[in-house]
Amino acid sequence: MSTSAKLGNSEKRDSSRSVHLRSLNTRRENQGSIVLIAPIVALLAVTLAALLVDLNFLYTSKAELADRVEAAATAAANNLSLASYYHSSTVVIDPAVAQAIAKAQLSGFIGHGYQVIAVATAVIGNSICVDATANVALPAFAGLLGTSLATHISARTIATLPSQSGLATSAPVPAC
Repeated sequence: MSTSAKLGNSEKRDSSRSVHLRSLNTRRENQGSIVLIAPIVALLAVTLAALLVDLNFLYTSKAELADRVEAAATAAANNLSLASYYHSSTVVIDPAVAQAIAKAQLSGFIGHGYQVIAVATAVIGNSICVDATANVALPAFAGLLGTSLATHISARTIATLPSQSGLATSAPVPAC
């Protein structure tokens, strides 16, 4: 081997040694950073998990309230005005009874994680609109903050009597 080839090989070894030493130095400098990063990542993960639990809780509470409002509207719409039926053979909703039934089924109702605080009803022809608002106490995120966070959810539906059958059906509507 020539002298210049030997020098080239030793330079390569020296440069690879310096790279190896630099990586060891960098590793030593960053050695304690995991102690700082791990708690931050853990806190973010727990916070995100709590937020997801609360969002799921809100979603299921709203769906349950919507089902409850639909059932109340359908039950209210099935109360027909017998006087109107006997007098003119027309099938119409008895407004006073229908509103009383809807409010009785929903007022103060305590569901899974929520409580109904307001019920509004309106009878328009052969339809009854039922709107309910409830408080929901968020379990997870509020527990992390050491406080009680409450939010409102609402559900609205309208139940309509078909012209001949006399059986009510209900469907969600944007406004009554």
